[in-house]
Amino acid sequence: MDVNTAIRTGDAVELRRILSAYPAQANALVSWGPNCRSRTHPLHYVSDMLFNGVLAKGKELPLIEALLEAGSHVNFLKEGDHETNLIGAASLGAVDIGIRLLDAGAEPHLRGEGGETALHWAALFGELRLAQRLIEGADLELEDSQYHSTPLGWAVHGFCEPQTENPANHGHQREVAAILVSHGAKVRPDWLQEEAVRADPAMLGILQSKAS
Repeated sequence: MDVNTAIRTGDAVELRRILSAYPAQANALVSWGPNCRSRTHPLHYVSDMLFNGVLAKGKELPLIEALLEAGSHVNFLKEGDHETNLIGAASLGAVDIGIRLLDAGAEPHLRGEGGETALHWAALFGELRLAQRLIEGADLELEDSQYHSTPLGWAVHGFCEPQTENPANHGHQREVAAILVSHGAKVRPDWLQEEAVRADPAMLGILQSKAS
């Protein structure tokens, strides 16, 4: 068995055995996908397999622990790539992995391919527990470079256009918006005109409380 198979099957015992014998595998990119064209850091790969439904929910953290104990680099960046393992966890809905990576020293303010942070993704998919961890010290007015929107804007978008069939969607965009607003995030007037916002008294009230 190799690292790829051990992660896919959720076999943390076998993963530890492999990493004990070959410590460098803790940071060796995993080849997967069509024609094995994707090459992903093992910590990120756990989130990928959880998102894809290959890895059973509940088996992810023992795998993450095995990798971290073997020296897996929590802030690893592949050459030419800006997506951190933490951004990967947030964008794939792997909340528990994201929180564990933060506990292990993951840098929350690094920006991804589109200039977004992990907080943008947590807001988009309503990942309340992860957003609560990411909000401290975050620049709440930081805009991504593609949509020029703040984390609160991403939460509003996720609320107005919910990706209900996306495994990453946790559905707590309203609650994430509330904590962002309570921490001082600015509300853009055009968000108040969104049909879904106007139809939801709770969300409308949250945004109206800080509308500029």
